[in-house]
Amino acid sequence: MKLQLIIISLFTLLFTACSVKPLEPVSFETVNKEISFTNDIKPILDNRCVSCHSCYNSPCQLKLSSYEGLERGGSKADVYANRMNADSPTRLFIDAINQKEWRGKGFFSVVDYLENSNESIMMQYLFQKDKNPLNLGNYSPEEDELSCTKDKDELALFFEDNPHKGMPYGFPALKKEEYNLLMTWLKDGAIDDTKKDDINNFEKEQIKKFEAFLNNKETKYQVTSRYIYEHLFLAHISFDEKSGNFFELIRSTTPTGFKPKIIATRFPYDEVKEPFYYRFRKIESTIVHKTHMVYELNDKKLERYNELFIKPTWEQKPYLPPYDSKISANALKIFEQIPASSRYQFLLDDIHYIIMTFIRGPVCKGQIALNVINDHFWVMFMDPKYDLSLQDKYFLHDNIPNLSIPNEYGEDPSLFKTFKALDNYELAKKYETNKASVYKQYYPNGLNFNAIWKGNQTQENDSILTIYRHFNSASVHKGAFGDIPKTLWVIDFPLLERIYYSLVAGFDVFGNTAHQLLVRTHMDRLRIEGESNFLEFLPKESRQEYFNSWYEGWLAQYLSVYIPSDNNVDIKYQTKDFKKEFANKVLDYTNTKRDSINFIEDGYKQNEIKKVYNTKEEIEKTFKTLTLPNSSKIIKHFTDGESNLAYIRIKMNSGENFVYTLVINRWHKNVALLFDEESRLEPSKDRINFVKGFIGSYPNLFVVVNQNDLNEFFNLLQNYKDTPNDDKRISKFVINRADSNFWENFDWFNNEFKKQDSLQYGLFDLNRYYSKAINQ
Repeated sequence: MKLQLIIISLFTLLFTACSVKPLEPVSFETVNKEISFTNDIKPILDNRCVSCHSCYNSPCQLKLSSYEGLERGGSKADVYANRMNADSPTRLFIDAINQKEWRGKGFFSVVDYLENSNESIMMQYLFQKDKNPLNLGNYSPEEDELSCTKDKDELALFFEDNPHKGMPYGFPALKKEEYNLLMTWLKDGAIDDTKKDDINNFEKEQIKKFEAFLNNKETKYQVTSRYIYEHLFLAHISFDEKSGNFFELIRSTTPTGFKPKIIATRFPYDEVKEPFYYRFRKIESTIVHKTHMVYELNDKKLERYNELFIKPTWEQKPYLPPYDSKISANALKIFEQIPASSRYQFLLDDIHYIIMTFIRGPVCKGQIALNVINDHFWVMFMDPKYDLSLQDKYFLHDNIPNLSIPNEYGEDPSLFKTFKALDNYELAKKYETNKASVYKQYYPNGLNFNAIWKGNQTQENDSILTIYRHFNSASVHKGAFGDIPKTLWVIDFPLLERIYYSLVAGFDVFGNTAHQLLVRTHMDRLRIEGESNFLEFLPKESRQEYFNSWYEGWLAQYLSVYIPSDNNVDIKYQTKDFKKEFANKVLDYTNTKRDSINFIEDGYKQNEIKKVYNTKEEIEKTFKTLTLPNSSKIIKHFTDGESNLAYIRIKMNSGENFVYTLVINRWHKNVALLFDEESRLEPSKDRINFVKGFIGSYPNLFVVVNQNDLNEFFNLLQNYKDTPNDDKRISKFVINRADSNFWENFDWFNNEFKKQDSLQYGLFDLNRYYSKAINQ
């Protein structure tokens, strides 16, 4: 019987393989002109392809944000796969420099002709979409099992089962003129004409100045340069805002005056045995918002570097620190010779950038990675004059053994090291106990508002930052957005540095699962440390109760190690709602504006939805009412589909447009557990925020509302019942991925964002757009 089954199975497989329909030859109208990649092809790729193909989460690792990415092609390897052993990195422009090297790493061409064919993989994907333009079912590029086809047989099998999954994947097809242009260019050999290193004279001069500083051979400069590099290696550096050029700081085999040649290392603190130079290399890829972290360099910044690092006398004679992998991941130890006050002030000078690296660093996706934080919270910082890690010269040195981070185990930790690190709470307990004791000695009456940093006086609203989590991504913003959040953090220098080296400098997206688990669980402790620092500003008898309210459930409280101090607080509270009173007072102290839409003042009365809206003020008054918890099922409807972020365009009759982002903040009973997030949600406490302009990098929905339809739209948000009728009504405003005008709406939002903030602008990512295709 078993033999018969085997024979039947073999014949079935043979018959199936033989019955696959061969690929149909592609067809298109040849464009009779000389086609330029830069002027003709790149705009099509940027506007229709890069929105999904630009980062580690690009389907099949196919990055279309540069010609080099197109030439590299695709790979069947999943960057985010669970793995026992670390994988070899495949970072474009870093880990290989030509097509031959990429083929050796398992990448296959999408533009070269297939065997016995005069067509490429890319041509076939575009042709299939042109032939079958209808979008059917659900499309989720990050979650779908994509075959990453690399030959004719795989292509034929894929399209036989998935005729409606050509490219663009799950969105409307290219216009005929775009399709014909792109297909002709591919047919003619996909020739590149990109002009490299197009840098203006001002940028050249600025680069010379900074490279001279960074490559100064004096020991003090060398140590300083290493510290700066390890914090700027992900930065998109701007020397001239008007040029639109951005640069990256690299370690190169070549000195100033020669073409930069990057030295590929897994971590920025890895040792380079050969002589190297810090160099600035122009970023040639299209700028995408999810990885766009702007850092401006100018004469004032160079003067500041000298003021912070070179002019001060270091207590220790400068020496070159080792590149010992066991300690290089811990900046508090390796850079101890640099005055802590200089290091902390360096971070505070560009604190929005530093915190943004936590958010837009190597992790381009990951619900499990992001569920370590609440959906909405504010972050404040210890003032350098009150931070005892700076003021007490012994405190930080004595506690460095208690401030280790698991990244010290590298990208490939063993299971033994993993479980040992996960179970080691004693260091955290010891550090918190020591810290409380020292702060009590210096401040016997406790901390007051003077200990909260007031921000950089030259920058607006950076004393308080707002973090929004958007399910599997997040964003950071200057100022206090939203109403008073569930939790607040206060970050001091040791915490800030450890978060950076844990989540950014020491995180390896190609590391094994144990490495990523260590980073994720260590972040639990760092989050609690930030929350604990905040609780020190509340009366000591209230601290444990507040903490317990953030960590509901016995398991969450067991896993969340909190060591409340018995230190006093030097703030006179007038009410019993200590958190609310503190939040209001700290906003006043730091001169931070309250959110005009989402912050709910005492005695606030709801506004009735108006029949007619004529002004922006009237619209925002209704938005404010809609931020209050209500019985509408609109939040549940969206979060069930993992849609937490919508861009809203309001078209006024005058021709003016208003843009807002709808952010859904889900209430978590705790964020202490790795899995089963849904069981820890409390929908009755969910809130909506409406923010002016654009929030986040991954829009889940585009919404377009005409002025005359505002009454209907607002009523729908407030009274949505999750019925077929309401679903039909909402489709009037929401732009579905199958909408024939989808690309026109995408272009409008994209261009509007560029118009509002050209320096911070980058293309949005559509990998997480609402998955269901609805054909009406």
